Amino acid sequence: MKKGYSSLIKLTMLVLFMAALVAPIVNELTGCPTPLAFVIAFVGFGLLPMRSKNSKGVVSLGLQQEIWVQDIQEVLFQQSLFVPMSTSHDGYVTYKTVHVPQAGGNPSVSIDRSILPAVIGQRTDTELTYNLNEYSTDPVLIRNLDDIQVSYDKRNSVMGQHINTLSETIGNFVANKWATSTASRIVRTTGAASASALAPGATGTRLAITLVDVANLAKRLDNDNVPRTGRKLLMPADMFWQLFTISEIVRASYNGFQVNALATGIVAQLFGFDIMIRPSVVVYDNTPTLKAVGTATATTDDLGCIAWHVDYVAKALGSILVMSDSGDNGGGKPEYYGSLLSALVMLGASKLRSDEKGIAVLVQANS
Repeated sequence: MKKGYSSLIKLTMLVLFMAALVAPIVNELTGCPTPLAFVIAFVGFGLLPMRSKNSKGVVSLGLQQEIWVQDIQEVLFQQSLFVPMSTSHDGYVTYKTVHVPQAGGNPSVSIDRSILPAVIGQRTDTELTYNLNEYSTDPVLIRNLDDIQVSYDKRNSVMGQHINTLSETIGNFVANKWATSTASRIVRTTGAASASALAPGATGTRLAITLVDVANLAKRLDNDNVPRTGRKLLMPADMFWQLFTISEIVRASYNGFQVNALATGIVAQLFGFDIMIRPSVVVYDNTPTLKAVGTATATTDDLGCIAWHVDYVAKALGSILVMSDSGDNGGGKPEYYGSLLSALVMLGASKLRSDEKGIAVLVQANS
């Protein structure tokens, strides 16, 4: 505490001294009275320390951080456009957990009721909870922070790399959380044996995807009484292009089959599904059981697609943070000869029903 007061006194004395030296110059340039010139100089020098008071991104980098956060918010799902195609629980986040009220069962309906008084029931509501995950990038050393603040190309290059990596990783985990291993929700491919679409590390052949397979996915959601509007199908690129070789699909593409993929991520529409693609969606073992993201590959692994309705899955976006450290004087950390930058996103995802209605997966079958 004493050290803090001592530093403050020294700083005040220095500002008073500098103001006394500069006041005559201000008086000569502006014509204002000497006391006013002294006050102007004192205030001006007094504000200078504030520019570097907290050089770890709170004051001097505050505006830049706001720009970075805005960049992340705008393009966070650019590499995973399917994620927002769900129910948003952004407003239900409490710390790291999402709390969503769930309505109880529907009341019974009687026709031409003859028994009175009627049986009185009571609705028991529940609560859906799931946690947000923390997605953070490794810190990156930037040799000259001024280059980032001035050169938007360099800033966009550095932050763009962070955003793309976050987006791709978040997409992998969200897809995995929406997928299922429940046997009644799984459809297997039924086409001819093919080696053109294999999971990473897999060998041999798998039965190719067919139009009937996609129709069976649609039928599964029909049996769930899921609305036609709002159905999505996320496919690995290899399986999509395998499907696209079917003559009926090729002919449909010539007749306006495709939509505005650049704006929406939807590359095609089939059997009521808006179809999207990404390099990888989900992987199943040969039982088939869903494999967690990052699990070691196996030669018997199978690719999977996810079909869902937007009202039956959810995502919750929490905090977005950009952390920077440019040293005590804002010119960089001496031991690194530059500044450090990293980003963090809090996000969670979940299926909305315990019976997993509104969700189905299409998994390759062994040939």
